[in-house]
Amino acid sequence: MKRQTAVVTVVGLGLIGGSLSHALKKQGVTVRGVSSERTVRKALEMGIIDEGHTYSGIEQAVSGSGVVFVCTPLLDTEKRLQQVFQSAEKNTVVSDVGSTKTHVCRRAEELAGKGRYFIGGHPMAGSERRGVENMTPYLFYDAVWVLTPLSGTPKRAIGILSDLLSLIGAKVMILTPDLHDRIAASVSHLPQLLAVLLTNHLANENSDLCRNLAAGGFRDMTRIASSSYTVWRDILSTNSGEIRRALGRYKDMLESLVEQLDNEDYLEKEFEMANDERKRIPKYTKGFLAPLCDLRVSVEDRPGELAKITNLIFYHSINIKDIEIVTVREGEGGVLRLGFSKKDEAETAAGVLTEAGYEVRGTYP
Repeated sequence: MKRQTAVVTVVGLGLIGGSLSHALKKQGVTVRGVSSERTVRKALEMGIIDEGHTYSGIEQAVSGSGVVFVCTPLLDTEKRLQQVFQSAEKNTVVSDVGSTKTHVCRRAEELAGKGRYFIGGHPMAGSERRGVENMTPYLFYDAVWVLTPLSGTPKRAIGILSDLLSLIGAKVMILTPDLHDRIAASVSHLPQLLAVLLTNHLANENSDLCRNLAAGGFRDMTRIASSSYTVWRDILSTNSGEIRRALGRYKDMLESLVEQLDNEDYLEKEFEMANDERKRIPKYTKGFLAPLCDLRVSVEDRPGELAKITNLIFYHSINIKDIEIVTVREGEGGVLRLGFSKKDEAETAAGVLTEAGYEVRGTYP
């Protein structure tokens, strides 16, 4: 598949699908978009797709396409995959962007048929905002994009998809579907449920005094509790087995803590283990849980851009905790990552930079 003449179909033009479409189009890929009539019209107006189709025209959109991304909600993906495989030609590579992989890979294996290839996908990127109007072509720069190929998938098919994702700045990681879901259960799904329970524990106290004192560490630990159940419903239902296992292991640890609460040696070892493990977690790489208070700024490749951005923020008395040039292409530009310790500082900085004409995306609750 030559990059100059590649045709890619993106089914579902929300935040992820819209961002993917724009990112690919900026790299010279011909992009066909499939979504609702309103969203397709909006995507065409924004110039992020070359050709638009409603879901009723998915057959035409998929025909002749080398790669198809299904970017619809998890439980809708199965329906769309069936439509895609009915229309996909031989050697077409099909992928998705769902947060769980075993369920969708098992179903895709039944649907794919001979000569068409499904490779599960999970981009570690996103935003609290939804919809094509909030898309950004830089969403996947420096983000891990997990691929979960089916058994027997040709290396050539994996290579085609990997090259395409690398083209838009993503870092490809290959895992099996069950390993992906096991890891996700431990580092994403379990923390989400614990944050919900911890916040509801406070709610059950029903005390304004408790709420007023629940700042700092409590807010940091529970920031993801504000996530929408609409998003999490599909995740929890498609990975319930691994989540139950993770909850069971955590329950055993909690019971041990209750029993050993007066044992100083036990408590000291637990604290030391946690301290050591915490240091081993990469600080600024994207994973299943996004970093707090992160801004990514699209910059042009011209002298003085970095100084201009930092000076704008400095003059508004905002402290930048961390700064990183994520990626840059000579003559085109790239992405600058700015880290802030507080959400209000990140939001103020985003407003300042947006007003100055920069394209800014924030990752914070």
